[in-house]
Amino acid sequence: MNYEKIGPVEIVIGESQSRAPFSTSLLIRDRSTEESTLIDCGGGPSVFAYLQQQKIRQIFLTHFHPDHTSGAPLFDQTQILINPYDYARLLQFAEMRQSQATGTDSRKGAGTAQLIYPYEQEIHMSGTTVIMLHAPGHSEGFCCPYIPEHGILMIGDIDLTSFGPWYFGPDSDIDQFIASARMTLEVDAKYFLTSHQKGMVSQEEYPSKLEQYLEIIDRREERIKQAIKRGCSPAELILQDVIYFRKDHGQAAFIVRNEQMGIAKHLKRMIRSGEPLGDYFLEFAMAHKLNPDFVDQFTRPAFVGKAGAKSETKMN
Repeated sequence: MNYEKIGPVEIVIGESQSRAPFSTSLLIRDRSTEESTLIDCGGGPSVFAYLQQQKIRQIFLTHFHPDHTSGAPLFDQTQILINPYDYARLLQFAEMRQSQATGTDSRKGAGTAQLIYPYEQEIHMSGTTVIMLHAPGHSEGFCCPYIPEHGILMIGDIDLTSFGPWYFGPDSDIDQFIASARMTLEVDAKYFLTSHQKGMVSQEEYPSKLEQYLEIIDRREERIKQAIKRGCSPAELILQDVIYFRKDHGQAAFIVRNEQMGIAKHLKRMIRSGEPLGDYFLEFAMAHKLNPDFVDQFTRPAFVGKAGAKSETKMN
């Protein structure tokens, strides 16, 4: 098993070096007992097999995306917690799976969260204090677990990859992504941990790597502007290598969908900044069968979860 340790915190690297659809998890061990707390659960089958050998009492999910939650159904005796925005979304996933399953309590098996954790408050996880910092942008509920005692900030899907930021969900927002990324620079951390590929980045190198990463957003937007200036039609805009290379579109349906959503997000951002692209955006949405209202779809947070068992999580 590929992992590193900082104090009681075990950094469990996902399969394929945590390349999507896998991700890194944090396993926090109690110094006085054998029990542990897990943050995120998407490392892949070999990681899940390792984690099932541990006495995991609770699983905290940073957000609802499957590459961070896919292993949760395997821990049906473990309490699962998620943020206020994603409680309902995870429940929807559970109900979707329930409609496809027979002969089992499939809602429980889908990893439904029993409790909602708060943002910006100290939470004691297996004897270690963790603060879940709300960092919307990648998704509305996305958060960065911060472990002050050991100087660890899990920046998660602010992943510093050469591909660049992912903001292609209905609840994603480009400007919020940038603001949240810059917020992480204000956190007093020694180690910045991504959920995918890059892994651990030091305090010294993090600012420059983050700036290089965020610059990819500007380069994408500039490609859109230049394509429109050349007279590119809304239908052909997804073929301009804005986010993915055109040659990769045939690899998976989600690549085209992400290209469409990403460009739509940029067009709306450009409209907000004063660009006269309202009609162009509507034509783009029509050409790619996108509901304009679906491009930005946010929710109100739920603050009360239904606990299947009393939580042992202590909150100050």
